[in-house]
Amino acid sequence: MTRRAAIYARISRDRAGAGLGVERQEQDCRALAERLGWEVVAVHVDNDISAYSGKRRPGYRALLEEMSSGHVDAVLAWHTDRLHRSPSELEEFVTLCEAHDVITHTVTAGPIDLATPSGRMAARVHGAAARYESEQKAERIRRQKQQAVEKGQWRGGARPFGYAADGMTPREDEAAAIAAATRAVVDGHTLASIVRRWHAAGLTTSTGRDHDVRSVRDVLVRPRNAGLIEVNDEPAGPAVWPAIVSEDLWRQGRSILLDPARRTNHVGPMPRYLLSGIGRCGICDAVLVMTKSGKGGRSYGCKSARNHVSRSAEPLDLLVRGVIVERLRRDDLADLLAERDDGELRRAQDKAAALRVREDELAQAYASGAISVQQLTTASALLRTQREAAEHAVTAASGHLNVGWLATAPDPAEAFLAAPLDLQRAVVAALVDVVVLRARRGRQPGWKQGGPSLIDPERVLITWRSDTP
Repeated sequence: MTRRAAIYARISRDRAGAGLGVERQEQDCRALAERLGWEVVAVHVDNDISAYSGKRRPGYRALLEEMSSGHVDAVLAWHTDRLHRSPSELEEFVTLCEAHDVITHTVTAGPIDLATPSGRMAARVHGAAARYESEQKAERIRRQKQQAVEKGQWRGGARPFGYAADGMTPREDEAAAIAAATRAVVDGHTLASIVRRWHAAGLTTSTGRDHDVRSVRDVLVRPRNAGLIEVNDEPAGPAVWPAIVSEDLWRQGRSILLDPARRTNHVGPMPRYLLSGIGRCGICDAVLVMTKSGKGGRSYGCKSARNHVSRSAEPLDLLVRGVIVERLRRDDLADLLAERDDGELRRAQDKAAALRVREDELAQAYASGAISVQQLTTASALLRTQREAAEHAVTAASGHLNVGWLATAPDPAEAFLAAPLDLQRAVVAALVDVVVLRARRGRQPGWKQGGPSLIDPERVLITWRSDTP
């Protein structure tokens, strides 16, 4: 009897992405079909997908549908473990074979007679052995990775951007780009501007793709940049590879990039408005966001409740820029922009470092059995909250120090006005707090039909930060 056969091929890991493993399986299965006198009517492939992982296998599901519909009455595979490594999957396959008279033949294990109790038992034994092998392999890999973490070693995988294929040796051009980008983030630059610089420098990801905002962010928040081993994207101790940036600088940049209040557009354009996410509502202290006004204009409004405050964007931006420019034109500009021995910054850094030590001590206490899981969970949540607050304080305390680029400009006020919007936003955020109060009722003096929107300066509080002259 000539059988209509479907070939199923699968490989768990295809590092090269070339599919050579599944191609060889298909060739061997076609040769087997020719020896058996079967007609191959379908080929289903799942490349780089593990049967043990539980992930959905599109090729395998398509095979089962063809068995159910009667389109095929035979299945060819290189080995039984290519079909399933899960007892539940095996039982589903056995049920379909029994119901639709489908027979199975493998290149290396021979025929699998699922029509008899002894054949089904043999298939289940093969499946149980395959499952055991997968579980043993998973446990070996888990333990190897745990040992690598304990020793601060690289656990392998794709080449990390910034390092050579060994995961240990910094690549000069990429490492320099990471260091410059981390400093740029702390100085107030946007990820989009960093993406453009990396594109201009011809830098691509370790897999050869163009960088975007998301990929740059993922690179900059990695603990490995500071010479730290990571577990679930969190630092877990010192690593053996050299750091690209200092831990303090890395933590400042990471705190900024992971701040929930940070508004990041993953498409990549520059921020379009001076005060969005910087100005604050005078009623609830929420940040201001951009909204459309009645005739297509733009207004800043409270993010929390739009009926709290609303101001036309253009005149408010002009007012804030005017205040900044006036300050930059004073004779004591050097005092404003000079680097200072900032005790607040050092105190915030010390507090964050102390809290990280306490988190490590807490983990050691749990490992030694001194505290329970519940105690660990409760204390970890509290320490994490305190540590994140301290790291945000580091960012806030250091941010006002990063306007020194204006000091070297022949005319700092003109340099501010000519700077890209991301740098203007960084200067505003570093030097002043902008709080918009609810407008007075009725039309204000100077208002006229069709005239420009006016801003009442008394309803906009622009205050210099406490350490700014």
